[in-house]
Amino acid sequence: MTSTEDEAICIRHWDFSETSQTVGLFSRTHGLIRAIAKGSRRERGGFSGGVDLLTRATTTTVIKPGTDLATLTDWSLLENFPNIRKEMRANKIAYFAADLVGRLFEAHDPHPNMYAAFVHLLRYIGCGGESPEANSEANDELRLLDFQWVALCEAGFQPILGACQTGIDVVHFDSRDGGRVVENQTSTSWRVRVATITILEELRTGTVNTTHNEESVIRANRLLAAYIRDSIGEEPFTMRRLFGVLT
Repeated sequence: MTSTEDEAICIRHWDFSETSQTVGLFSRTHGLIRAIAKGSRRERGGFSGGVDLLTRATTTTVIKPGTDLATLTDWSLLENFPNIRKEMRANKIAYFAADLVGRLFEAHDPHPNMYAAFVHLLRYIGCGGESPEANSEANDELRLLDFQWVALCEAGFQPILGACQTGIDVVHFDSRDGGRVVENQTSTSWRVRVATITILEELRTGTVNTTHNEESVIRANRLLAAYIRDSIGEEPFTMRRLFGVLT
């Protein structure tokens, strides 16, 4: 057995008994971990009052050879991100993010860049001016866009994109061809505004212009969500709850 110390975000939890929980964690250096937290629901237990969904903590887990279920022996709370419990839009984004992480990555496959993007998203969405870095829904949309892009890149689904012809406003984005911009419409391509592709190209090159109007960023978020849907072959409920119908 191997005991490991890390920090993690709880992305799922289930009641295992009157005093214990089974939890899904996304950790910084060990990736996804499924664990049993014995005694976590006891009032005087050593789990900071229990393992709550979408909270971040330092952890100690015991990983047992031959089983996918580790044992969580310590959960020391670091952050609970209160705004996702007060603001509906922030709540929808946070649940979608947790769902996406759980679907895109395998157990014990570390993605520290994804973990950092997840923490950044949870920390600042819906802050409503409480943080100097976040004071508008437009900023929330930019953070969601960055999170989706990092998730696609870390999972190996980064859109290929490609150059757009000059003097046109609409191009074709083929989700079944690696997210490639194609010259002619195909049976699997979507008509997309050049302005939307421009934002994604900025993400690819790390030169995002924060002055884009909010509607353009929303369109880019919806495009990435639809591309994720086609890449994983299903539409999670949390995606539909956040974006509505993606056509």
